[in-house]
Amino acid sequence: MLKTVEISRANKTKGVAVTYRAGKGEKYATCPTTCKMNCSNKGTKKIDPDYLDALLKAKPSKGVSFTYCHFDPNVFGWGKKLNKNRTVINYSADNLGAASASIINGVPAVAVVSEKSWQGEKTQPAPHGLKVVRCPAELRDISCADCGNGDPLCARLDRQFIIGFTAHGPSKKKAADLNVKGGCYADAGNCRIHWEATSKDGQPDETDGEKLLRFVKGLPPRAIIRHHVAGDIGLE
Repeated sequence: MLKTVEISRANKTKGVAVTYRAGKGEKYATCPTTCKMNCSNKGTKKIDPDYLDALLKAKPSKGVSFTYCHFDPNVFGWGKKLNKNRTVINYSADNLGAASASIINGVPAVAVVSEKSWQGEKTQPAPHGLKVVRCPAELRDISCADCGNGDPLCARLDRQFIIGFTAHGPSKKKAADLNVKGGCYADAGNCRIHWEATSKDGQPDETDGEKLLRFVKGLPPRAIIRHHVAGDIGLE
């Protein structure tokens, strides 16, 4: 099930197109069961090849397209499909070690970190000599539309640094604790409302991939889209 929003009003994604993805009747159905943030006991161990293929192609004309994925790119092979003409998929790693290894292997990565780890700085060190750069929207009043002067950091395929998102929301302690499962940011607030609504929407005549490509085709040139704010590339 896919929900599409041409112009987001959320603070972090204000002004860009976004989507939400869920399974029928279960919001976590497209997420990997292995995701550290997923404590629902729901999810999948398989990726949806039709949706992944559409996702990679779903880039607006002369525009920007990016998203995040908790499925390990080495295990599931999607990292080999990335290139500059396609949607940039960031590996949402469980820790900085995995994020650093991903970047060394050519797949951009992000990670959730604790507030204390920043120590008042905009960056922090990461394994293998890399660094973590804090999401600019956490430091000033901007959205993905303004990040990088229209070239969002998360949409840069060849970057040599990790994007760090500070754990937030009612479950931020779980999100920041590497030894505790849970803490998904999408399972709270307005994001949860949209995500749960997506799982209940009817979509009988087309697949998620077909709906996504139709939606992106209708976006104006140079549009920016952040795919599946909630949900993932899993096969429900």
